[in-house]
Amino acid sequence: MNETPSTPAPISDERGLLLLMLDNQRTAFRNAVSGLTEEQVRSVPSASEMSLASVLKHVIDGEEAMTARITGTPRGGGDDPVAAWMAAWNVAEDETIDVLLARFDAAQRATEAAVAAETDLDRDVDLPADVAQWMASGVVFTVRYMLLHQIEELARHAGHADVIRQSLDGARADTLAGGGWS
Repeated sequence: MNETPSTPAPISDERGLLLLMLDNQRTAFRNAVSGLTEEQVRSVPSASEMSLASVLKHVIDGEEAMTARITGTPRGGGDDPVAAWMAAWNVAEDETIDVLLARFDAAQRATEAAVAAETDLDRDVDLPADVAQWMASGVVFTVRYMLLHQIEELARHAGHADVIRQSLDGARADTLAGGGWS
């Protein structure tokens, strides 16, 4: 029997669009690590100190932090946000790519749940001064801003992941996605 894939419903609301943009960037990360060995995802093939595993862990930590701030859920990590930020780049031996991808999926589900439960994208999100100092000055930190900032961060680091992947084996995002882009 020939089945025609269903066409997804058009996204007509801002929440759906923001979640789609986040998911597009997550897909770029999944593509960047697809088919690689544990050794390859941990390797540092360029002048940067980043590996695919470290940049993936960093964006996961950022998304978890954003969602925790939106929901008002305290996170562990101590009182020093700079130390916590630095630690998010260090991949422990037991943090395999499968473990990181599972954590990435969990972060996505938590973000989607938080956005679905949010009643007002214009609601102010409390950022401690030691975190806000690293953000754009003069900005009101709303739920919408936090989501847009996360899209920006994921896009920036998806570019890094693409370059790291190309340095490993020459594969590009378009071919990893299953087709060429015109």
